[in-house]
Amino acid sequence: MSVAYDKIRNRAGLVDLENWVRFEVTGSDAVDALDSVVGGNVLDLFEGKAMNTLIPSLDGGVQAILWLIATETGFLVVAEPEEAAPVAEVLGELAESFDIAVTNQADTQFHMVLTGPEAEAMAEAALGDDIPSIAFLNAFDLPSGVTAARIGFFGEYELHLFGASEAKAETMAALTAEGGEEIITDQSAFPVMMAEMRILNRARDIADEASVFDAGLQWMIDFQKDNLRGADALNARRDEASRSCVLMVVDGDAATGALDVDGETVGEIRSAYASETLGKTVALAYIDADLAVPGLVLGSSFGVAETVSAPAFLSKSVTNALGQAA
Repeated sequence: MSVAYDKIRNRAGLVDLENWVRFEVTGSDAVDALDSVVGGNVLDLFEGKAMNTLIPSLDGGVQAILWLIATETGFLVVAEPEEAAPVAEVLGELAESFDIAVTNQADTQFHMVLTGPEAEAMAEAALGDDIPSIAFLNAFDLPSGVTAARIGFFGEYELHLFGASEAKAETMAALTAEGGEEIITDQSAFPVMMAEMRILNRARDIADEASVFDAGLQWMIDFQKDNLRGADALNARRDEASRSCVLMVVDGDAATGALDVDGETVGEIRSAYASETLGKTVALAYIDADLAVPGLVLGSSFGVAETVSAPAFLSKSVTNALGQAA
C-alpha cells in the first residue's frame, strides 16, 4: 500500500496544498459578481459557510470546479491547481465589470489539509476545542488567526487550514507535535481517493466537450437563478445529454479504453486507478445515459467492469461517524 494512501485512508495525513488556487474577492459587489458566474447561489452563502460549486462555460460545459468560503471581509475562492488559469480569467473579467478587488493569496497565505479517520482528534488536541464544532461546509476562525474549513474532497474527515504564510511553520509544528512527523505526506494519493468517491477533477475526468449533465455535476447549480451563467446553453444541453459519468469497479488493470455490451461500444473509461482498499481498479467512465444504472456489467479489453453506486465504499471516517451517531 502506498504511504500517502495508507496514512490518509487509515490514520491521518498532513498535506501541504501550497500549489492550490486561492483568491480573495472583496468589495461592495463581491456577492453579485461571484453569483453571476458560479452555478451555486452565493446569496445564500453567509460568513462561516462554504460551497462546492462550478463555473459553467458559456456552451454548457464545465469551465472550473471550485469552493467558495464566505469570510468576514468577502470570499475565499479555492480550487485544485489545474483550475488556476480558468479561475483567474473569470475573476479578472469580473474585476473589470464590478466593484471588487481580486487578490491572489498564493504568496501570502498557506493552505494545508489534515485528513483521515484520526485527523479530527489530532486537530482538536493541537488547535483547540473549537475543532469538533466545525460542521461540514463550514469555516471557523481559530484564536491563532488561522481559518479552519471543512470542505469535502475524498470521503475522509478533512480540515483545510488557511493562514498568513508566517504562521505556517507554527501551525505545522502544532499538528506534528500531536501526530508526529510521520503524518506529513503528499498529494500523490488524491486522484485514486477522489475516484473512489466519484469526486471529479475537471482536467482529468471531464472531456472538453462534456456538458455539466454528462459529468453529473448539475447538483452544483441552482437552476432557479435569474442570472445563471450560460442558462440557455445549459437548458439546451440538458435535453440532449446522451452519456453519463459513472463510477465503475474493474476486474483488471487500471487502464482507459472502450466499454462494450455484446461487442457493441457503449462508452469509455476516462480515468482509472488501482484502489488499494478494494484490491481492484476504480474507474470513471462515460456510458450511454440509458445504461447508467448501478449493477451493469460491461466488457473491456482489460477486464470486466461493473457500474456501482458512489461511493465505492464507506470510508473509515464515515463509518466512525455513523457509529458515534448510533
